[in-house]
Amino acid sequence: MIEKFLLEGKQNAIKSQQLADLVGCKSVRELQEIIATERAAGAVILSTCRRGGGYFLPTGNRREVSEYIQTLRNRAKNTLVAIESAEEYLKRLESDE
Repeated sequence: MIEKFLLEGKQNAIKSQQLADLVGCKSVRELQEIIATERAAGAVILSTCRRGGGYFLPTGNRREVSEYIQTLRNRAKNTLVAIESAEEYLKRLESDE
């Protein structure tokens, strides 16, 4: 569903709000949920935060896809660090009880 609204290439990325409006979503959050569902089903929908950000389809350019993957890996690492610190805090709370 979302793919038919997207263009190929990072330079053609469509901003979240604009895409939400095109698709008929009530919010950007709803759009993100739809994109997550489509990605889980195998759709390759890339995104970028650079130059205003947005969503786009791959062009077959290995570098473009690699940059997207690296961005996700970095986010995942940052998320794991946040989880670990919260878990350590929780352990300290539990040991104080």
